[in-house]
Amino acid sequence: MVFFAYYARLTPVPEFQIYRTHHIQDHMDFTSLYSTRIQTTFDGDQATILKAFREKRTAKEAIKVTLTNYYRGLPIDYPATVLAVEHGNLDLDVNPHQAIAMASDHYTLIRSPLFPDPIAAHVQYVNVKKHLASLNRLCFVEVLAEKRAAVRLNLDPPVRSTIIYESQEISGDLVDISTQGLAITVDEFVKIEPGTEMSVKFMLPDSILMKQTLIKVPATLVDISGSASPYRYRFRISPEQHQEQLISRYIFQRQVEIIRGLKEAAD
Repeated sequence: MVFFAYYARLTPVPEFQIYRTHHIQDHMDFTSLYSTRIQTTFDGDQATILKAFREKRTAKEAIKVTLTNYYRGLPIDYPATVLAVEHGNLDLDVNPHQAIAMASDHYTLIRSPLFPDPIAAHVQYVNVKKHLASLNRLCFVEVLAEKRAAVRLNLDPPVRSTIIYESQEISGDLVDISTQGLAITVDEFVKIEPGTEMSVKFMLPDSILMKQTLIKVPATLVDISGSASPYRYRFRISPEQHQEQLISRYIFQRQVEIIRGLKEAAD
């Protein structure tokens, strides 16, 4: 089953739809999606995971798993079948929509009844046309995105925004948003303690009034991530009812765009 929430335009898929994903630029902030849960060592955990899948393959048992990607922030969730376990790689038959998301994100999350914890995997290779994918660098994780009360979608392109902190106005780009939180990237680092209350303002299109509308909301800083520019400032927000309705409409439209683009790219 797929849980859809918003819509974004995709880059056209190459004719043969084959991806070596290390050639694809990664714009995702994975620290907000999942965190590693090493049980022995990284290599030890990966060996445990591959061994369990290999033993099932040797016994000629069908190995069904579920894959999840947060494609532009939208959860994409489909079943997949393990075809082979060779040379440290896990080869799978995947849904074409999942394949598009995997090629864009170059990661996926695996759930299997063989393990109590989800597994994160690097996507080494994807062939959308043949529904094939090869995964490596497997590790156990905790999926942080599942704890969110609302779906948070990426903005494409980002929207110029302002953080209003004490007497400062800090310019940045609004890169993702939900009705309860958002993230802004800033070029110049400004030290602010987590838990600090301030406000943020930005423009969003209003699909009813057919115009851009200014939104200024109270915000509480959750954290700052990034070791170099741009730095990502994550906030909890407390919009008024009419602001929440506007954000909800925008998110719904983004969800529709993402779904449509995903289908078009997979066809």
